[in-house]
Amino acid sequence: MAAQSNHAQLPDTPVGKLAGELIRHINADGPSRIRQWAPDALSPSIAPDDKATFVTNLVSAARDSGGLDIIDVRTDPHQPGMLEVAVKGRRNGQAGLFWLNADTAHPDQLAQAMLVPMDDPLYDNWPKGPVSHAELGKQIHGLLDRLVSVSDFSGCVTVFDGRDTVFDECRGLAERSFHMPVDHQTKFHIASTGKMFTAVAIAQLVEAGKLSWDDTLATRVPEYPDQAVAKKITVWQLLHHTSGLGDFMVPEYFEHAGRYVNPVDYLELIARQPRLGDPGKELSYSNAGYILLGRIIENVSGESYFDYIQHHIFEPSQMTSSGFDSGDEITPGLAVGYYHDDGMFSQTWKANWAQGIYKGSPAGGGYSTNADLLRFAKALHGGKLVNATTLAKMFEDTVPAGPGAIGAGIDERLSHGRYIRGHQGGIEGTTANLEMVWETGAAVALTSNEGPSQHWLLVEKIADLLAAEGAKN
Repeated sequence: MAAQSNHAQLPDTPVGKLAGELIRHINADGPSRIRQWAPDALSPSIAPDDKATFVTNLVSAARDSGGLDIIDVRTDPHQPGMLEVAVKGRRNGQAGLFWLNADTAHPDQLAQAMLVPMDDPLYDNWPKGPVSHAELGKQIHGLLDRLVSVSDFSGCVTVFDGRDTVFDECRGLAERSFHMPVDHQTKFHIASTGKMFTAVAIAQLVEAGKLSWDDTLATRVPEYPDQAVAKKITVWQLLHHTSGLGDFMVPEYFEHAGRYVNPVDYLELIARQPRLGDPGKELSYSNAGYILLGRIIENVSGESYFDYIQHHIFEPSQMTSSGFDSGDEITPGLAVGYYHDDGMFSQTWKANWAQGIYKGSPAGGGYSTNADLLRFAKALHGGKLVNATTLAKMFEDTVPAGPGAIGAGIDERLSHGRYIRGHQGGIEGTTANLEMVWETGAAVALTSNEGPSQHWLLVEKIADLLAAEGAKN
């Protein structure tokens, strides 16, 4: 949220009045009246899909929250007119954040309107500095219990302090139809957390002298349909999401997901998508770029992407419970993914059979366990996958993003003078995060068969406390 807090007082401005009207309707009206009223409160300039999502969330708030209480109101001097209103549902304490802005030409309508889940209030009593491992375990245990109460959390959290595992607990159900509980052997899809495997594989090929950071896409994937653009895009840009390419997860992909199994299957689809910018100019998070990195790995190594990751990432790291499944495969111990599609306050889960990708890819979507993710962290930190010089290069010229920066496939931020490095992932049926405190070798993993959600934030909070241990500042 923004830096300037007005506590819980809505401002006497057009957007403040609209925010108050939203809350009053949610607390007084039923779903049918919300559907009738809400569209007229939204400017025609809002995209139809965004408008439909917002109305769905308002209906969910009216139907499922038990009423909303305002817990914080903030403005941001860098975004004039924008109002952020944090709310909490009375039924189970689920928190949400409204992002609102009034239409200057029609102040009785919202030109911007979003409602998103928010986990931040759960951490109001979270420690600010280092604590004992016993106290850390107590804090995490209590927070997991709270997540179960608020959002029916299902998943596992594991903490490694650089020497020993100091916390390892699971909650919830791996399969809801037969009420199968999650345990420490449960495999979870990890979404974009798997991008780190692709990035390290590229770094290995550079280290072996088979590839250069500055090689162009055209050189390494001559079969890419748009060679004019490919000549301008480098491996380095693909790794850092500065290639100007966008996403492959468009309606055409989901309509025919079974066609996309190997990286080469995506090339035509990616080439047809609008570019988001010029190569090397701006950050544009690109799943498509990582598919192309996967194809580069294949062309340079002579192995399929999946074989390469198995032989050069999973096996050296002793990751025995990780892989890439297809939608029609049976993978023992793999949790079913669940999501909500009828608003953020909904308590109704749906299985992601139709929503999930057909097969994991270089952009993510494989599966793993917390134990395997921590083995990957230990192998990477210990130089078993690439050497120290190559690792250092992966964090040169990072691209600023949020509270930190994006390196070559691995994000980093400073906490208590130490680098926290890793990557989160989220999609329907999945939330995952792996974060490493680089100077100490500590690491935290979270896997969940629910999502997308804000539960990845717990890993960041734990990593901050691990970074604070023994810090001089």
